[in-house]
Amino acid sequence: MRALLGLDDDTAVLIRRLACTEPGCPPLETVVVMLPMEGAARRWTLHRPADQITEDDLRATLLAPEQND
Repeated sequence: MRALLGLDDDTAVLIRRLACTEPGCPPLETVVVMLPMEGAARRWTLHRPADQITEDDLRATLLAPEQND
């Protein structure tokens, strides 16, 4: 993640595995949060456990245009 986004050492990265309770969602999902010292935090959800996420999955998710719901 740091390499894909070019993050510095001062940017915190949190990765959490959570149970997904929404209908049709896999039982586990991985949430990735980026907390820079300056600027807005960003959050991504990958609908699979962390041990099943590939570098290609990360690239597709992290580099996709932001969706504003």
